[in-house]
Amino acid sequence: MSIYFSEKFKRLHKYKDLTQEQIADIFHVSPQAVSRWETGATYPDIELLPHLAIYFKVTVDELLGTEEILGEAKANEYIRDIRNLLNSGKVNEAIDTARKSVKEFPLNNDLQNHLVQALCTACSDETPGYKESTEKYKNEIITLGAKAGNKFQLIQLYVKWDMKEEAKRILDTMPAEIWDAKEVWYGYILEGDEWKKHHEDTMMRIMVLLSHLIGEYSPKYWSPLQKIECSKSVKKICSLIGFDDDESEDSVGRALGNIGTAKVYCDAGDIENALYHVEKATQDSMHHIDQMDKTREDGSNYFAWSTPHNLPWILWEDHLMKPQFDIIRNEERFIKCFELLKANSKELK
Repeated sequence: MSIYFSEKFKRLHKYKDLTQEQIADIFHVSPQAVSRWETGATYPDIELLPHLAIYFKVTVDELLGTEEILGEAKANEYIRDIRNLLNSGKVNEAIDTARKSVKEFPLNNDLQNHLVQALCTACSDETPGYKESTEKYKNEIITLGAKAGNKFQLIQLYVKWDMKEEAKRILDTMPAEIWDAKEVWYGYILEGDEWKKHHEDTMMRIMVLLSHLIGEYSPKYWSPLQKIECSKSVKKICSLIGFDDDESEDSVGRALGNIGTAKVYCDAGDIENALYHVEKATQDSMHHIDQMDKTREDGSNYFAWSTPHNLPWILWEDHLMKPQFDIIRNEERFIKCFELLKANSKELK
């Protein structure tokens, strides 16, 4: 709450064109105390709050940011509800809730992004009636996406909708190259824990971008063995910077990653490693089932899931049924995983 007060306090005395020393004289405190109010390190004494409010012609609640805090809590409730509705496959209800939230909090970027997510889910190829939804929501997604700053998502959608000129216009507004990006070099002026966190966050973002670029490049130019070696190297770097998928809560990401790795080992003819990663993917899938009925501290679903089928179904039908796995299809370990995933497959209601 001190952060809300400090920001409000700075705006108020700046509006009155008062220095810290002048504020200190008016309220009989030290300039150091006023400085701590501005940085959010401390509050004024409780007896002083009404006097500050009267002087600046605001309420005590406005000074303390009570309305902002309650607004954030309500916005977080909306985000929780939207995630839970998407997780239950109730896309239309999620859209209605997201629209209501954006109308109530028009400046909240997170809520706008969740509305875009709900609309995009309705337009996903996996959602029944997606063609009609695309015609219905296409223009709204474009307008909201631009407003909320979802440039990457908009580029993907424009390409999907055969609107490449529009995608190029967005690309032309983005930084020319990663080398010129501010976050790569911003660490030169930071120190201590701030420096450490900045570098960890930046390295993680770069690893995500690198993984995306490799995923686009490798199918065309790399052999299965090259893909395997690259995957090992990326995993090792991620582990070094504290971004280890094996330790993350994202069982879905791990499962899909392991099933993708299993495919590569199948292509390379490495049966043992292919079976190992199929088993890992199956284990992650079972973990995800255990977590689906649990909630986070804020009451939202453990993992927002927006497809009509659960994870075991996707692994079983969309992956293990494919010809790439024929090389291990008759192996006992594969059959065990296949049957387990099939038995736990279900449509989300």
